[in-house]
Amino acid sequence: MTWTVFKDITFDWGAWTFFEAMWISLFWSTRSRVLGRAVYWLPGIRRVRRRAHERRVDALLTELERQGVPESGRPNRGQLVQRWHRITVGRYASVPFLVGPVLVVVGPFLPLRPAPDGTTVTSLWMFAGLGAYGAVSIGLMAADELACLASDAAGLAATRAALFLEVLLLPSRGWAQGSALDTHGKAFRRLCHALRAQAKHSTRELSSTERERARRETERLIAVLAQHNENCLFAEGDERARVVQELAHLVSDALRHSSHPLEQRGSVVVVSAHLLVDAPLPGVTATAAADLPRNRLMRGAGWLGTALALFLGAVVLPGGGAATDVLVVAGLLSIAIVCPPLREVLGRAMAGSSGAALPGGEPRTAPGAEHPLPQDSASPPSAPPCPGCAGHSPMAAGARPG
Repeated sequence: MTWTVFKDITFDWGAWTFFEAMWISLFWSTRSRVLGRAVYWLPGIRRVRRRAHERRVDALLTELERQGVPESGRPNRGQLVQRWHRITVGRYASVPFLVGPVLVVVGPFLPLRPAPDGTTVTSLWMFAGLGAYGAVSIGLMAADELACLASDAAGLAATRAALFLEVLLLPSRGWAQGSALDTHGKAFRRLCHALRAQAKHSTRELSSTERERARRETERLIAVLAQHNENCLFAEGDERARVVQELAHLVSDALRHSSHPLEQRGSVVVVSAHLLVDAPLPGVTATAAADLPRNRLMRGAGWLGTALALFLGAVVLPGGGAATDVLVVAGLLSIAIVCPPLREVLGRAMAGSSGAALPGGEPRTAPGAEHPLPQDSASPPSAPPCPGCAGHSPMAAGARPG
């Protein structure tokens, strides 16, 4: 493949990706990215795999009734089928639109192999560009998922609660792959994440006091769910059956509140109040500490992605002169922000030349300003330096704050 063809493919990918990014950001900012809202009204879409969802909901409601969950604590069949099927159809319809940019780039590269004798470097750089394009497209898919979570957090909480109940009560369905414990843990973590997102995004129009109250109620529910889930994993026999029944009752009631249609949802209640009478209030510090590693990981991944893009730009422009050097330095600084040893080395190098400080590092001062000479309080103050000599004074250059 020649560079001209590669540039044409890059232009097509860039145009589609730009439109896709603008589309996702628009719906994310207006909180209107609801899965299935547009395509669900097309003829025939309502019947695509609807019977399968009806069978799954019927089996789930039958098992909840067998576990002793009262009718007032179970979700409405019609509302749950409608909500679950609508979200599933919307996700299926959005996949071709999101995967389109990747297919535009990957298609011409399928028959490619590294070319011999002088053109291997060019082919490898094309494959490197392909990897960068794929990473950007996957990032946009994740952004679309976050936009859906911010716009319809209750709907996604309903689907994940239903999936967790299937894993808990119907383990013999055989729809999951891999270890049963891994599937159970993954479903439980997704449910807790969806409940927190529901409390965060569904209360954005309320006051700070009401938002804090909804967050505390959600954290109490998650604490009770975590306690029952742990007991369920370590219990056996009749004790496990009792814990499973209590856990199913809690998740079913949360599912009932989340499965209401988006147009008819007029409250932020996540579970009935009588189920949280004896629930402890988890510490705020523990919750914040649990979210800290994830935030650090996302921030570090963002800076590393920025550094990779800068290095690729420096290689694409080998004859850029000063522009290439600027891109390389910016890439090193991006890595230094998340790498303390490199930040320390670059900080010492920059401090030796100009006394500057790196982002996230300690401020650097001149060697003579680290241990200033003590001054006698009884001695008269020295005369101020002349304006012309102030800029050449070692103390003025090294001991100046900042």
